[in-house]
Amino acid sequence: MVFTDLIFLFCFLPISVLLTKLIRNVKLQNILLVVLSLLFYAWSNPIYVVLLILSILWNYFTAFELEAQNDEKTKKILLIVSVVVNLFILGFYKYTGFLMDILHIQSDLKIALPVGLSFFTFSELSYIFDVYNDKSKPQKNIILFTLYVSFFGKISMGPIVSYHEMEDQLRNRTLSKAQYASGMVLISKGLIKKVLLADQLSYVYSILQNNTSTLGVWLLAISYMLQIYFDFSGYSDMAIGLSKFFGFDFKPNFDHPYTATSVQDFWRKWHISLSQWFRDYLYIPLGGNRVDKNTYIRNIFIVWFCTGLWHGANWTFILWGLYYGCLLLLEKFFLREKLEKLPKPISHIYTLLVVLIGWVFFMSPNITTAFSTLGKMIGIGTTTFANNQAKFMLKSYFILFVLAILLSTKVYDRIQIFVYNQYKMKAVYTTWTIYIILLIVCIAFIVGGTYHSFLYFAF
Repeated sequence: MVFTDLIFLFCFLPISVLLTKLIRNVKLQNILLVVLSLLFYAWSNPIYVVLLILSILWNYFTAFELEAQNDEKTKKILLIVSVVVNLFILGFYKYTGFLMDILHIQSDLKIALPVGLSFFTFSELSYIFDVYNDKSKPQKNIILFTLYVSFFGKISMGPIVSYHEMEDQLRNRTLSKAQYASGMVLISKGLIKKVLLADQLSYVYSILQNNTSTLGVWLLAISYMLQIYFDFSGYSDMAIGLSKFFGFDFKPNFDHPYTATSVQDFWRKWHISLSQWFRDYLYIPLGGNRVDKNTYIRNIFIVWFCTGLWHGANWTFILWGLYYGCLLLLEKFFLREKLEKLPKPISHIYTLLVVLIGWVFFMSPNITTAFSTLGKMIGIGTTTFANNQAKFMLKSYFILFVLAILLSTKVYDRIQIFVYNQYKMKAVYTTWTIYIILLIVCIAFIVGGTYHSFLYFAF
């Protein structure tokens, strides 16, 4: 089940909210949410619920063993075994095919990736690390731990919430009208981003796949760049918004990343929960930046190799991760002062260009295609600067591109704040009216089947 399913929007979510509101007792609410979350996860492929439950049980009991160990060496061995088991499950489903290709092993074996495996595995690992580092005590209540891992508001595509961030909310939550209102706004924004922007940009991207003109290739890359932002940030908005309906308060996962003025700034704003996970559970344990220069460079490459590999079993993702590792090192040792002295529009353009190049690697099926696309962007291997198809798509979707670019910045937020300050409640009523109209349009698109699955379901 996905957030854009009509069954989810008009049956599963409203019924879940209603039942939670009727059940005042938090313990009973937690049991209900566990049942609903397992049902949500089992909707498309029930067999993977078994995998989810086994994974939950493994980490649940491992945490008690970690706490019981007094010998530091034994405790560390147990931690390593736990991490290896979790990563083995992730690796088996996600990387077996990739490894077989590397080793040139011919096989008809097809292993489907369970939805959300990368996300709930990282959630469980954060729990194990938190217990090991004494940030949290093992959760004795199996219902609460199961809810932490499987909660349907975050299991499919995040955000990746560390256990210590969610621990208190599992036991003590309050529901208020303000939470419902805030949640509804976020769900509306997310659905609008997904259906009216990301999916329309996806259509442009699909049409231009085989375009051989320079303009066409630029439009292809830009459409993907905008699509993946509105697709994933739209999902994150919906996930954080609907979680508020049940008393959970998760941090934002995006902060207008395309307004960044450096690569480091970009990664403070893009997929924030993943960046923080790698920082807290890999980068800092490796020594972070409190090490000598060579060790620091090693740490950066390890983190960004893992970041790329986490996104998918393909050399393009690994290259994408190492590309960002190189850029971050370049900025730290050579470009930081220069970027700070540059006018913000120039540093902004620099950041957008390097991010766009990164998305070319990310979107390409193989490295050869990626470099071929980059070559075409500077006129190498193209048939013309702008063929008829590219001109037609630019003309037909010009307003979509302009609107998407503007909405990826803080322009809308600033206008909204100004209007609210000027017109108070009139602005609120007008905004809600616009949201309702746009939501009706979104539903019409969904009913008509003119929407696509979320991109990050593939990761």
